[in-house]
Amino acid sequence: TFVFFCVALTVGAQNFTIKGRLYAGKSGLDYASVLLQKADSSFAGGMTTDANGRFRIENVAAGSYRLTFSSVGYQTKQMDLKDLSHDMDLGNIELDSVSVMLKEVVVKSARVIRTPDMQVALPTRFQIKASINGLELLKAMQLSRLNVDIVNNKITTSAQGEVQLRINGAKVDIHQVRSLRPDDIQRIDYHDDPGMQYGQGVACVIDYITKRPVSGGELSIDARDSPFDVWGENEIDGSYNKGKSQFGGYVWNHYDSLHGWRENTETFNYADGTSFVRTEDGKTAPFKENNMYANLYYNYQEGEKWFLNVALNMSHNYENSTYKSLLYPVNDPSNSVDMWDNNKNTTNRPWLDIYFQRNLGKRRTFIFNVVTTYIHNNVERNYTEDKNDTRLTDITSLAKGDKYSVIGEAIYTAGTTKNSKMSFGLSGSQAYANNDYTGTVNTMTNMHDGYVRGFTEWKQNLGKFNYSFGAYLSYIWMLQGADKLYNTEWYPKVSMSYNINKNSYIRLSGERSYSTPALSDLSNVTQIIDSLQIRRGNPDLKVAHTWQGNLFYEWRKDWFSVNASLFYMYQHNPVMEETLLAGDKFIRTIDNQKSWQKVNPELQLQAGPLFGFVTFNATAGMNYFDSHGNDYRHYYTNWYYRFETMMNYKNYTLILHAQNHNNDFYGETSKSGESLFIVMARYRIKNANIGLMILNPFSSRDDYRRPTVNYSRYAPSNQSMHVRESARMVAVTFNWNFSFGRKYNSVEKQLSNQDKESGTMNSGK
Repeated sequence: TFVFFCVALTVGAQNFTIKGRLYAGKSGLDYASVLLQKADSSFAGGMTTDANGRFRIENVAAGSYRLTFSSVGYQTKQMDLKDLSHDMDLGNIELDSVSVMLKEVVVKSARVIRTPDMQVALPTRFQIKASINGLELLKAMQLSRLNVDIVNNKITTSAQGEVQLRINGAKVDIHQVRSLRPDDIQRIDYHDDPGMQYGQGVACVIDYITKRPVSGGELSIDARDSPFDVWGENEIDGSYNKGKSQFGGYVWNHYDSLHGWRENTETFNYADGTSFVRTEDGKTAPFKENNMYANLYYNYQEGEKWFLNVALNMSHNYENSTYKSLLYPVNDPSNSVDMWDNNKNTTNRPWLDIYFQRNLGKRRTFIFNVVTTYIHNNVERNYTEDKNDTRLTDITSLAKGDKYSVIGEAIYTAGTTKNSKMSFGLSGSQAYANNDYTGTVNTMTNMHDGYVRGFTEWKQNLGKFNYSFGAYLSYIWMLQGADKLYNTEWYPKVSMSYNINKNSYIRLSGERSYSTPALSDLSNVTQIIDSLQIRRGNPDLKVAHTWQGNLFYEWRKDWFSVNASLFYMYQHNPVMEETLLAGDKFIRTIDNQKSWQKVNPELQLQAGPLFGFVTFNATAGMNYFDSHGNDYRHYYTNWYYRFETMMNYKNYTLILHAQNHNNDFYGETSKSGESLFIVMARYRIKNANIGLMILNPFSSRDDYRRPTVNYSRYAPSNQSMHVRESARMVAVTFNWNFSFGRKYNSVEKQLSNQDKESGTMNSGK
């Protein structure tokens, strides 16, 4: 790392800026596309113009390029730049209007460019006008294999793994994406086959490339609150620029006080062949949640040479759920007890992120990032069973945990030729966690864990054929008292793709990886669930290994695209649940099981904008699971679909989204995804938007449920969670943006890390 750092400080880079203004008649053309391509037609840069038609593309290396300017309703114009060797101001560039049918104009303005290692998506005027933040813009752009949930603030993909979010290369969370103004987003770099520099277990990377003010500032307010139910999300964010410095931050808060109940049927099979079946008939009780995220940052940019960012972050999460039920044997309902199950969970997590980037000559970059985190966690549970005035069961558990961690990483990337690139990286982590368990069971745990990891990766473009291969070498340690786990792991990753023609693309990728047990699973803690069940950790857990492959095909022409994928994953010795029978008690624990497999074919159709104001996206797929334990084997199949459409006419926007349950199966448990039907209508007034959102308008508040089924041979169960406000909930939405100052491209920060795992075991059902 020290050698890399010294090299970074002694080598400079020479890059240039291209700027100009697009106009038609006497007005600037806002949201027009500007595409910069190299002599071989490969992507070199791109953006959309601002409200005055201006554009500015920075960090352009010397060479020959072609600029393409396009906008719906205007003729596409191209401009060749020969031997660029200085900053260039192209002045005013006029686009001529066309008098052909709208659909013929849309054909000329495809906004997704496929590069060797990613998709470059340029937002259209239609998409920007229909969106109020970065999350909604991503939904409007309909990128392949992504599911954007704007109600629960989640982005998922059909591929197994993390969806990593970045802004100008910096790893961020969903709240920072929601704080982005669509007008400030030049493009989205969608790495649907990310390289090894992004880390292990990353399914895709979504990188928002934004404009950077050099003076002035901006302020934004985004609110969604229900006038009839206690539910809301509110955010305020802003930034101020002065010269090369930028100051900013945001505060986001989600709150709710909902009403729900739990229905559960449990069967307990004893060694003598007898069985006991009991039913939990839930009564409506309150659920409360309050989550807050805050961020303060400062960054300094020295032209295109180097970039420093320091961010202080804080998250606070509070959940309080109460279950009140009548618990009785199925064969004797009169022999019932009143069950009360209250769970509280509070987590506070501050972390400091320091990032440095040095851009070098000949496509070389050095990055250094260090993150320090503190996590304080309180988990409290009170469980009782009463018959008349007699208390039969009384269980109390309180877990207080503290975790301290530091993560450091350095990456060096070099373009060896114009069509190839080599990357090297070194990272390390050290964490310490202690948890104090009191109540019915008293114990204390102290755990240390960490890793040292290095990687190298090679990428090359051979015309229509592209490939990459690389490997990690990692050393892991996990310590808890006398229990120790040391492992050295080596795991490769390879990808091959081929551009069949200008409309078709196919890719095959595969990798081997490992997963370490969670700290909470490794703890040697026993906690009582209820009068019959106990939860227990397992300090003897070992590292699990995973092999996965993905075949992806895409055909895209003008306003229509179709893509198909086939994903396969195999895990050897996965850490999965198992249930043991010890006397008259049923032990819920975990162990390294034999294997777990998933097969996921998926088909996606996208179209738009049709007639200039409507887009739609339809997805259908299947999840097939094979879960093979030491004493069980389960097969599970789930078919799912998703449909969404967006309509934008003048200042009106309408969004419709529908999906069924996309379920997951792991170990012996199937967990249901959420079934949703969302209607959002919005009206824009200058810099403000006001609207209405309705969640599941056609569902009954008494019938909406999310089932969880356990297939254990000793203690199977069928549980359903009901939340009344998951159906027919109405919320008023409001968004207001104010900004001033000029906009520029920002340096692309490419690395950041976080620690989110507290290591505390939860004792609830």
